[in-house]
Amino acid sequence: MATERRIARIESRIRQIVAELFVRDLKDPRMKGLITITRVKVARDLGHARVFFSFLGTSRQKTSVEKFITSAQPFIQRAVASEVDLRVAPIVEFTYDDSIEKQAAVSKLIDHAMKGVKPARKKASDEEE
Repeated sequence: MATERRIARIESRIRQIVAELFVRDLKDPRMKGLITITRVKVARDLGHARVFFSFLGTSRQKTSVEKFITSAQPFIQRAVASEVDLRVAPIVEFTYDDSIEKQAAVSKLIDHAMKGVKPARKKASDEEE
C-alpha cells in the first residue's frame, strides 16, 4: 500500500498528464466547450485512477464530450502508463464532476436568501438545456 504523500504526488502527476493531453493532443470537433480536470483520485493499491472533469457548455455538448472522452480513454490510458513511473499503471476512469454546478446553485440560493427573494423553480424543460 502506498503512503498518502505518494498517492497525492501520483494524483497530481496524472492530473497534469491528462490536462496536457486535452490541451495538446486531443483535438476534436465535438469539443466545443471548456473541459477542466478538477481532480484525480487514486486507489490506495494504485490500481485505479478516477479522473474528475467538468465541462462548460450545454447539456447536449456535455453528452458529446462524454462520448469523446470514452472513445479517447485507451489513448489517455497509454499516455498515462508511459508517463507515470510505476511498475503497473493504474486503470484510468473518467467521471463528470458536477460540484461546480452544485456550488453555483447553492451560491444563487444564498444570494436570494440574503435579498429576501424566493428563487424561481426550474421547469423540467430548463434543466435539459
